[in-house]
Amino acid sequence: MDADEQRPVEDDAPGKPAGGLARRAREAWDNPSLRFVGLFLAYLGTASYVYPLLRNRYKILLEVMTQGTTKLEYYMFLPFVEDLSTDKSNIVVEGFSVRIIEECTGIYEAIIFSSAVLAFPTSWAKRAIGFGLGVPIIYAFNLLRIMVLVVVGKYYPDSFEFMHLYFWQATLIIMITSVWALWIFKVVIRENPADTDT
Repeated sequence: MDADEQRPVEDDAPGKPAGGLARRAREAWDNPSLRFVGLFLAYLGTASYVYPLLRNRYKILLEVMTQGTTKLEYYMFLPFVEDLSTDKSNIVVEGFSVRIIEECTGIYEAIIFSSAVLAFPTSWAKRAIGFGLGVPIIYAFNLLRIMVLVVVGKYYPDSFEFMHLYFWQATLIIMITSVWALWIFKVVIRENPADTDT
């Protein structure tokens, strides 16, 4: 075999798999988009594992959240509805009853949003602002979502399942993404690059 026909051994050749994998991992980590996706999935996966453990341990807090959400919904309807009642996690609007459960508290949306905030490269002070402003906005939007669903269920029952299972689920995704993007453009983008924590 001539010298011209010989090919150098590359890092990802069978004899050196570790070097190729390490190099690819470094390249992926150096790519801001891939790093964000990786961190986001890692944070989201960790939260998905830890949250059920905390939920089982602190059930009383979950009950406080669901009952508190029910009370807020009650007061939101109070100026507009005369036939209105509530009992712990149930709210009855003119005979139409809705039970507020864990998924109605906005906790899962807050977990998704918080994972995205944690994964984005910025300072911890900017992340704190993201949590402090974003989570309440998401919760407030969730309260509005429940209110609309109750109205639809009462007056347009044929559309209730579609609104509940499809329309509002897609809307929540758009809302989470919008609040996250607003945080980036209004808070993170103004920071000094020296404050960035990757």
